[in-house]
Amino acid sequence: MQERRDFLKQAVAAGAFAGFARADESLPRNEWPILLFEKPVQALSYDEIGEQLASMGAQGIEATIRKGGHILPENAAKEVPGMIRSLEKSGLRSIIAASDVTKADKRTEEFLNVLKDNGITRYRLGFYRYEKGVNPFDQVQGLRDRLQALAELNEKLGMQGVYQLHSGHDGVGYVGSLVWDIAWMLKDIDPDHLGLAYDLRHTRNDTGHSWKQAADVAHRHIRAIYIKDAKWEGERSDKRVNCALDTGFVNQSIFNYVRKDLQPMPISLHMEWGRQQIYPKDTAHEAWAMIRKDMKVLIKWRNAGS
Repeated sequence: MQERRDFLKQAVAAGAFAGFARADESLPRNEWPILLFEKPVQALSYDEIGEQLASMGAQGIEATIRKGGHILPENAAKEVPGMIRSLEKSGLRSIIAASDVTKADKRTEEFLNVLKDNGITRYRLGFYRYEKGVNPFDQVQGLRDRLQALAELNEKLGMQGVYQLHSGHDGVGYVGSLVWDIAWMLKDIDPDHLGLAYDLRHTRNDTGHSWKQAADVAHRHIRAIYIKDAKWEGERSDKRVNCALDTGFVNQSIFNYVRKDLQPMPISLHMEWGRQQIYPKDTAHEAWAMIRKDMKVLIKWRNAGS
């Protein structure tokens, strides 16, 4: 384990994990970095998060730098450098920043510059939602223009944005839940400036047996893969319940299909089958046990395709 940590620290110093905004020639083709979306354990210190994840064989985190996150956006300039230093002790990086960014403006540019100055060149956008009573096609066109402006800002700054595909449920109309809409919005945008964080649970949930067609539509835009699992329960099999990875409708075959022919990119584990979305410090050991279980499965999937 110590040899692995020493290697990772050297890799960090050499910039091997610095961004993945494009197919990084310094990155071995079989190296797909695994990170943890830190939300369940964001109440803990980055020292502890780094130590735990290094012991599991992860390469970094998807940091919550947003409203309600580990770091608030207005505190990013002050706190992100400390996060980076803490993670580097364990040979890890913050490879993706989960943000609230949804448009290109002065505040967004300032925020992205903070990330870039600290070696984080990839961020996840906030979500778009359809307005009720407004023609969805008209909204798609307006959002397409907004994404284009963000892509141009990303190109200017040397950043890459990724938009996470999220389920439309409980009356919440998330843009991208059926894939075709966000793919159409991105069709003329270079995915190395703005692409998709392809979420296997959400797309499998919303596209059902058409998940292969959805993956084909999204394929050229995918620049990160998000992993979690769920299953259908209830008298009518209409209640979705989060579950441990590889015990529901997300399996290695789906992962392999989506990953096929893509360049190396981050794989972010989202552990959502616990009792709480964010665990307090005194019960975080419960979250780590579940994360470790999912991480073991994910590393096996990743390595099987290397």
